[in-house]
Amino acid sequence: MQARDNDMVSDPNFRIKQWQAPPRPEWVQRVNQEGSYLDLKSVVPLDENSLIEHAKANTGLSDFGIDDWYEPFQVFIKALDEEADLTLMGRLMTRSDILMHLEARLRVEDTFKKHPEIEAQELLPPIMIIGSGRSGTSAIQNLMAHDPDNNTPLIWEALMPAPPPTAETYYTDPRIEIADRRISQWGRVTPEIDAMHEFRGHMPAELVHIETISFQSTGHLDLYGFVPSYDAYMSKRGAIPSMTYAKRVLKLLQWKNKRKRWNLKSPDAMRFLPDLFKVFPDVQLVWMHRDPIMAVSSVVSLIGTLFAIRSDRPLSEASMGQLTNPDGLVSLLNNAIDLIESGQIPKERITNVQYLDFVENPLATVDRLYREMGMPLTEQGRIGMQEYMRKHPREARPKHKYNVGDRDRHVVERKLFERYQTYFDVRTEI
Repeated sequence: MQARDNDMVSDPNFRIKQWQAPPRPEWVQRVNQEGSYLDLKSVVPLDENSLIEHAKANTGLSDFGIDDWYEPFQVFIKALDEEADLTLMGRLMTRSDILMHLEARLRVEDTFKKHPEIEAQELLPPIMIIGSGRSGTSAIQNLMAHDPDNNTPLIWEALMPAPPPTAETYYTDPRIEIADRRISQWGRVTPEIDAMHEFRGHMPAELVHIETISFQSTGHLDLYGFVPSYDAYMSKRGAIPSMTYAKRVLKLLQWKNKRKRWNLKSPDAMRFLPDLFKVFPDVQLVWMHRDPIMAVSSVVSLIGTLFAIRSDRPLSEASMGQLTNPDGLVSLLNNAIDLIESGQIPKERITNVQYLDFVENPLATVDRLYREMGMPLTEQGRIGMQEYMRKHPREARPKHKYNVGDRDRHVVERKLFERYQTYFDVRTEI
């Protein structure tokens, strides 16, 4: 009995095994129940021909540009069809999303074909916010987005980047409402997600939103369903193709809407730091640090809830294991430290921010961050961030509750994360 208890304490997947999907709204239950009586693969097809031909018909375009997207696209949709166990609502949402990405790519390539001068656009050294999931990366990006010197891509333009947004219509573009209705549908299907992460068309996007147009973004496409064969395929490709295409799209986005620097965020960049520096050699990293036991506990709840939007499949131990599994997360964090120590990642390009400092005093933390990066925080930027905090207090949103485990488990896991917490002086929260 004692051995079994010890095994349970040391089981890195206990959070995944104990996680329970939230109850669905009644209308979603009824839609999915009716869908279970149908031949869903025929009614809502996710096959290559149907998706590509509909995207071409919807846009009147046919040129997808260089074909490095095509094989990943094939692998992805095959994995969705065979592995994800999508509900009727899940298949409807996923087909709509894939068509949106295909149509975006067609329009991006058409814009570059008509205006090849966009390629010459110069990107000033960008900021890239990184960190383990649930470490405050979205919160600090949202705040910094209200400094007008920062050019933060919004979800609507990341999902629908062409025609290029213009400065004159940037806040009135009809795509804002279209994207908002689509992305906020996630919360209407599974309301619990609103306590964990805000999804709205006018809010800041992650780089992975843009990378979806290359169909090489596990950081976002994985949220459409359980696709282990796609993940295995992508693990051998690296992130250079997807980041390179995202960089191309950033040039398009700034073409008619000039600002100073890009304020980016990617939950996936931690896995591909050398690739990131190859594509963005002058990038400045802002690394958010949080007690990893709290972070991994929160991520399990978030990922499970996101998967539950589209599938009844139980959360798997293979689902984003580097974020949901302490062993996977510690490997990710230690690898990043090794890259710093070996000089493969320039230490001087990293500015570290402690989650607890940010929560206690967001503006003072950002003020220090700017100073350490050698950037001025203008009075206009300070006022913009103050106004954002006034209008969006965190306590106005539902509280995210999740299972952090017990004291015995914390002792085991704290040893795992000792190197990381010592190296970056990360305070414990429990």
